[in-house]
Amino acid sequence: MSYPYQNEDVVSEEGTCTFLAHLPSDTPVYRYAKKCTMESLFPQYSIEDRFIVLKNLPPERLAKHDEKFPGRCDYSPSLQILIITMPSQPHEEAACSFGIIIATLAKEIEVYRRISNWGSTLIETPDRSKQADRSWVPARLQSEFPTVALEVGFSVTTAKLERDIAWWINTSKGDVKMGLTIDIKRSGSIEIKSWTPPLMPVPSHVYITAHGRPVVDRRISDPPSPRMAQRIFITRGRDGCNPTIEGGDLIIPFHALMLEQPREGEHDLVLTTELLLQDLAERVWVAIDQAQTIKAKNSNTL
Repeated sequence: MSYPYQNEDVVSEEGTCTFLAHLPSDTPVYRYAKKCTMESLFPQYSIEDRFIVLKNLPPERLAKHDEKFPGRCDYSPSLQILIITMPSQPHEEAACSFGIIIATLAKEIEVYRRISNWGSTLIETPDRSKQADRSWVPARLQSEFPTVALEVGFSVTTAKLERDIAWWINTSKGDVKMGLTIDIKRSGSIEIKSWTPPLMPVPSHVYITAHGRPVVDRRISDPPSPRMAQRIFITRGRDGCNPTIEGGDLIIPFHALMLEQPREGEHDLVLTTELLLQDLAERVWVAIDQAQTIKAKNSNTL
Protein backbone atom coordinates (compact mmCIF):
# COMPACT_ATOMS: atom_id res chain seq x y z
CA MET A 1 0.00 0.00 0.00
CA SER A 2 1.27 3.49 -0.85
CA TYR A 3 0.73 6.67 1.11
CA PRO A 4 0.81 10.39 0.27
CA TYR A 5 3.74 12.50 1.40
CA GLN A 6 3.16 14.64 4.48
CA ASN A 7 4.83 18.05 4.70
CA GLU A 8 7.28 18.02 7.64
CA ASP A 9 8.76 21.47 7.51
CA VAL A 10 9.54 24.53 5.37
CA VAL A 11 12.91 25.71 4.10
CA SER A 12 13.03 28.75 6.40
CA GLU A 13 13.21 26.37 9.37
CA GLU A 14 15.87 24.12 7.87
CA GLY A 15 18.81 26.17 9.10
CA THR A 16 21.51 27.74 6.95
CA CYS A 17 22.14 24.92 4.44
CA THR A 18 23.92 26.59 1.52
CA PHE A 19 22.38 24.14 -0.93
CA LEU A 20 18.92 25.43 -0.03
CA ALA A 21 19.90 29.10 -0.15
CA HIS A 22 17.64 31.52 -2.06
CA LEU A 23 14.63 29.19 -2.15
CA PRO A 24 11.31 30.76 -1.07
CA SER A 25 11.00 30.58 2.71
CA ASP A 26 7.73 28.62 2.51
CA THR A 27 9.13 25.87 0.25
CA PRO A 28 7.79 22.56 1.67
CA VAL A 29 10.25 19.98 2.96
CA TYR A 30 9.54 16.23 2.88
CA ARG A 31 11.45 13.17 4.08
CA TYR A 32 11.83 10.47 1.43
CA ALA A 33 9.88 7.28 2.07
CA LYS A 34 9.66 4.26 -0.24
CA LYS A 35 5.98 3.73 0.56
CA CYS A 36 4.93 7.25 -0.43
CA THR A 37 3.75 8.07 -3.94
CA MET A 38 5.65 10.60 -6.02
CA GLU A 39 2.35 11.93 -7.37
CA SER A 40 1.47 13.26 -3.91
CA LEU A 41 4.34 15.75 -4.21
CA PHE A 42 2.48 17.73 -6.87
CA PRO A 43 1.51 21.14 -5.43
CA GLN A 44 -1.66 23.00 -6.33
CA TYR A 45 -1.68 24.92 -9.61
CA SER A 46 0.45 28.04 -9.41
CA ILE A 47 1.09 30.90 -11.81
CA GLU A 48 4.69 31.10 -10.58
CA ASP A 49 7.48 28.52 -10.22
CA ARG A 50 7.17 26.22 -7.22
CA PHE A 51 9.81 24.21 -5.35
CA ILE A 52 9.86 21.03 -3.28
CA VAL A 53 12.67 19.74 -1.03
CA LEU A 54 13.03 15.98 -0.50
CA LYS A 55 15.46 14.94 2.27
CA ASN A 56 17.21 11.62 2.95
CA LEU A 57 17.03 10.51 -0.66
CA PRO A 58 19.86 8.01 -1.40
CA PRO A 59 21.58 8.39 -4.79
CA GLU A 60 20.37 4.98 -5.94
CA ARG A 61 16.75 6.02 -5.31
CA LEU A 62 17.26 9.17 -7.39
CA ALA A 63 18.46 7.02 -10.29
CA LYS A 64 15.36 4.86 -9.96
CA HIS A 65 12.83 7.67 -9.73
CA ASP A 66 14.36 10.51 -11.78
CA GLU A 67 11.81 10.17 -14.60
CA LYS A 68 8.91 10.22 -12.13
CA PHE A 69 9.77 13.46 -10.42
CA PRO A 70 7.35 16.23 -11.46
CA GLY A 71 9.91 18.84 -12.49
CA ARG A 72 13.60 19.73 -12.83
CA CYS A 73 16.00 17.94 -10.46
CA ASP A 74 18.84 19.48 -8.45
CA TYR A 75 20.49 16.91 -6.16
CA SER A 76 23.29 16.94 -3.58
CA PRO A 77 24.71 13.40 -3.10
CA SER A 78 26.65 14.35 0.04
CA LEU A 79 23.56 15.90 1.70
CA GLN A 80 21.12 13.44 0.09
CA ILE A 81 18.79 16.37 -0.56
CA LEU A 82 16.80 16.84 -3.77
CA ILE A 83 15.33 20.16 -4.87
CA ILE A 84 12.52 19.74 -7.41
CA THR A 85 11.63 22.80 -9.45
CA MET A 86 8.06 22.82 -10.74
CA PRO A 87 8.25 25.13 -13.80
CA SER A 88 5.31 27.45 -14.35
CA GLN A 89 3.61 27.98 -17.70
CA PRO A 90 5.49 31.30 -18.36
CA HIS A 91 8.76 29.60 -17.34
CA GLU A 92 8.28 26.81 -19.86
CA GLU A 93 7.16 29.25 -22.57
CA ALA A 94 10.37 31.25 -22.11
CA ALA A 95 12.59 28.16 -22.25
CA CYS A 96 10.82 26.68 -25.29
CA SER A 97 10.68 29.97 -27.19
CA PHE A 98 14.37 30.63 -26.55
CA GLY A 99 15.22 27.15 -27.81
CA ILE A 100 13.21 27.70 -30.99
CA ILE A 101 15.01 31.00 -31.64
CA ILE A 102 18.39 29.28 -31.26
CA ALA A 103 17.32 26.51 -33.65
CA THR A 104 16.04 29.04 -36.22
CA LEU A 105 19.25 31.08 -36.14
CA ALA A 106 21.39 27.94 -36.37
CA LYS A 107 19.47 26.82 -39.46
CA GLU A 108 19.95 30.22 -41.09
CA ILE A 109 23.75 29.82 -40.97
CA GLU A 110 23.49 26.06 -41.72
CA VAL A 111 25.00 24.76 -38.48
CA TYR A 112 21.85 23.28 -36.94
CA ARG A 113 22.94 19.70 -37.65
CA ARG A 114 26.26 20.37 -35.97
CA ILE A 115 24.58 21.24 -32.66
CA SER A 116 23.18 18.79 -30.11
CA ASN A 117 20.20 20.03 -28.11
CA TRP A 118 20.69 18.58 -24.65
CA GLY A 119 17.52 20.21 -23.34
CA SER A 120 17.25 19.51 -19.60
CA THR A 121 19.56 16.49 -19.52
CA LEU A 122 20.60 15.63 -15.95
CA ILE A 123 24.33 16.33 -15.54
CA GLU A 124 25.86 14.28 -12.71
CA THR A 125 28.99 15.32 -10.78
CA PRO A 126 30.39 14.06 -7.45
CA ASP A 127 28.94 16.98 -5.47
CA ARG A 128 25.78 17.84 -7.41
CA SER A 129 23.47 16.54 -10.12
CA LYS A 130 21.48 19.18 -11.95
CA GLN A 131 19.28 19.94 -14.95
CA ALA A 132 19.38 23.19 -16.89
CA ASP A 133 16.26 24.49 -18.62
CA ARG A 134 17.96 24.22 -22.00
CA SER A 135 21.54 23.43 -23.08
CA TRP A 136 23.54 23.04 -26.28
CA VAL A 137 26.86 21.50 -27.32
CA PRO A 138 28.67 20.71 -30.60
CA ALA A 139 27.16 17.49 -31.95
CA ARG A 140 30.30 15.34 -32.04
CA LEU A 141 31.96 16.69 -28.91
CA GLN A 142 32.63 14.12 -26.18
CA SER A 143 31.94 16.26 -23.14
CA GLU A 144 30.37 15.98 -19.70
CA PHE A 145 29.00 19.51 -19.92
CA PRO A 146 27.25 21.60 -22.59
CA THR A 147 28.96 24.67 -24.01
CA VAL A 148 25.92 26.93 -23.47
CA ALA A 149 23.37 26.53 -20.65
CA LEU A 150 20.12 28.38 -19.95
CA GLU A 151 18.39 28.89 -16.59
CA VAL A 152 14.89 30.42 -16.39
CA GLY A 153 12.87 31.60 -13.41
CA PHE A 154 9.45 33.17 -12.91
CA SER A 155 9.16 35.08 -9.63
CA VAL A 156 12.22 33.37 -8.13
CA THR A 157 15.04 35.33 -6.57
CA THR A 158 17.65 36.73 -8.93
CA ALA A 159 20.28 35.37 -6.53
CA LYS A 160 19.08 31.80 -7.08
CA LEU A 161 19.23 32.11 -10.87
CA GLU A 162 22.73 33.58 -10.75
CA ARG A 163 23.90 30.97 -8.24
CA ASP A 164 22.64 28.20 -10.53
CA ILE A 165 24.31 29.59 -13.65
CA ALA A 166 27.54 30.09 -11.68
CA TRP A 167 27.48 26.38 -10.85
CA TRP A 168 27.36 25.45 -14.53
CA ILE A 169 30.29 27.66 -15.42
CA ASN A 170 32.48 27.02 -12.37
CA THR A 171 31.90 23.28 -11.94
CA SER A 172 32.58 22.66 -15.62
CA LYS A 173 35.95 24.43 -15.23
CA GLY A 174 34.97 26.69 -18.10
CA ASP A 175 33.61 23.96 -20.42
CA VAL A 176 30.35 25.90 -20.23
CA LYS A 177 31.54 28.88 -22.25
CA MET A 178 28.34 30.90 -21.80
CA GLY A 179 25.51 30.85 -19.31
CA LEU A 180 22.19 32.58 -19.91
CA THR A 181 19.54 33.58 -17.39
CA ILE A 182 15.97 34.68 -18.09
CA ASP A 183 14.51 36.31 -14.98
CA ILE A 184 10.74 36.90 -15.27
CA LYS A 185 9.05 39.06 -12.64
CA ARG A 186 5.42 39.26 -11.54
CA SER A 187 5.05 42.60 -13.33
CA GLY A 188 5.96 40.88 -16.60
CA SER A 189 9.37 42.54 -16.88
CA ILE A 190 12.04 40.20 -18.22
CA GLU A 191 15.75 40.49 -17.49
CA ILE A 192 18.10 38.49 -19.71
CA LYS A 193 21.77 38.18 -18.79
CA SER A 194 24.66 36.36 -20.40
CA TRP A 195 27.59 35.08 -18.34
CA THR A 196 31.13 33.95 -19.16
CA PRO A 197 33.81 32.22 -17.06
CA PRO A 198 35.72 34.34 -14.50
CA LEU A 199 39.18 35.59 -15.32
CA MET A 200 40.64 33.70 -12.34
CA PRO A 201 40.83 29.87 -12.47
CA VAL A 202 38.24 28.01 -10.41
CA PRO A 203 39.85 25.94 -7.59
CA SER A 204 38.88 22.28 -7.33
CA HIS A 205 36.70 21.54 -4.33
CA VAL A 206 36.23 17.81 -4.91
CA TYR A 207 39.04 15.35 -4.16
CA ILE A 208 39.29 11.56 -4.35
CA THR A 209 40.20 9.61 -1.20
CA ALA A 210 42.62 6.67 -1.11
CA HIS A 211 39.59 4.38 -1.38
CA GLY A 212 38.38 6.12 -4.53
CA ARG A 213 35.50 8.00 -2.92
CA PRO A 214 34.79 11.59 -4.10
CA VAL A 215 34.65 14.07 -1.20
CA VAL A 216 33.67 17.73 -1.23
CA ASP A 217 36.32 19.91 0.46
CA ARG A 218 34.30 22.40 2.52
CA ARG A 219 37.42 24.37 3.40
CA ILE A 220 37.69 25.96 -0.02
CA SER A 221 36.01 29.33 -0.18
CA ASP A 222 33.45 30.30 -2.77
CA PRO A 223 34.88 30.32 -6.31
CA PRO A 224 35.09 33.59 -8.24
CA SER A 225 31.85 34.75 -9.80
CA PRO A 226 31.27 34.47 -13.56
CA ARG A 227 31.44 37.71 -15.52
CA MET A 228 28.24 39.26 -16.81
CA ALA A 229 28.70 39.88 -20.54
CA GLN A 230 25.29 41.42 -21.35
CA ARG A 231 22.16 42.59 -19.60
CA ILE A 232 18.90 43.14 -21.50
CA PHE A 233 15.82 44.46 -19.74
CA ILE A 234 12.34 44.18 -21.29
CA THR A 235 9.36 46.02 -19.83
CA ARG A 236 5.79 45.09 -20.67
CA GLY A 237 3.69 47.87 -22.14
CA ARG A 238 0.43 48.62 -20.32
CA ASP A 239 -2.52 50.96 -20.75
CA GLY A 240 -1.83 51.37 -24.45
CA CYS A 241 1.92 51.92 -24.05
CA ASN A 242 4.40 49.97 -26.15
CA PRO A 243 6.88 47.59 -24.50
CA THR A 244 10.45 48.79 -24.10
CA ILE A 245 13.77 46.98 -24.34
CA GLU A 246 17.18 48.12 -23.10
CA GLY A 247 20.55 46.54 -23.78
CA GLY A 248 20.46 45.89 -27.51
CA ASP A 249 20.76 42.54 -29.30
CA LEU A 250 21.75 39.42 -27.38
CA ILE A 251 24.93 37.89 -28.81
CA ILE A 252 25.93 34.24 -28.45
CA PRO A 253 29.47 34.06 -29.88
CA PHE A 254 29.92 31.34 -32.46
CA HIS A 255 33.12 30.08 -30.85
CA ALA A 256 31.45 29.83 -27.42
CA LEU A 257 28.76 27.53 -28.78
CA MET A 258 30.73 25.59 -31.40
CA LEU A 259 34.28 25.74 -29.92
CA GLU A 260 35.67 26.84 -33.27
CA GLN A 261 35.93 29.98 -35.32
CA PRO A 262 33.17 30.62 -37.90
CA ARG A 263 33.76 29.60 -41.49
CA GLU A 264 32.53 31.46 -44.54
CA GLY A 265 28.83 32.22 -44.19
CA GLU A 266 28.86 31.50 -40.43
CA HIS A 267 28.71 34.06 -37.66
CA ASP A 268 27.61 34.69 -34.09
CA LEU A 269 24.00 33.97 -33.17
CA VAL A 270 22.33 37.37 -32.86
CA LEU A 271 19.02 37.50 -31.03
CA THR A 272 17.83 40.91 -32.18
CA THR A 273 15.65 43.14 -30.04
CA GLU A 274 12.80 42.39 -32.47
CA LEU A 275 13.21 38.64 -31.94
CA LEU A 276 13.44 39.04 -28.17
CA LEU A 277 10.29 41.15 -28.09
CA GLN A 278 8.10 39.29 -30.58
CA ASP A 279 9.29 35.68 -30.29
CA LEU A 280 10.11 35.60 -26.57
CA ALA A 281 8.66 38.39 -24.44
CA GLU A 282 5.22 38.60 -26.06
CA ARG A 283 4.81 34.83 -25.83
CA VAL A 284 5.77 34.92 -22.14
CA TRP A 285 3.22 37.68 -21.48
CA VAL A 286 0.49 35.64 -23.16
CA ALA A 287 1.47 32.68 -20.97
CA ILE A 288 1.26 34.86 -17.84
CA ASP A 289 -2.24 36.00 -18.81
CA GLN A 290 -3.32 32.43 -19.57
CA ALA A 291 -1.94 31.16 -16.26
CA GLN A 292 -3.80 33.86 -14.36
CA THR A 293 -7.04 32.91 -16.15
CA ILE A 294 -6.55 29.22 -15.30
CA LYS A 295 -5.86 30.02 -11.65
CA ALA A 296 -8.97 32.21 -11.46
CA LYS A 297 -11.12 29.42 -12.94
CA ASN A 298 -9.65 26.89 -10.50
CA SER A 299 -10.36 29.21 -7.59
CA ASN A 300 -13.99 29.65 -8.69
CA THR A 301 -14.55 25.88 -8.79
CA LEU A 302 -13.35 25.32 -5.22
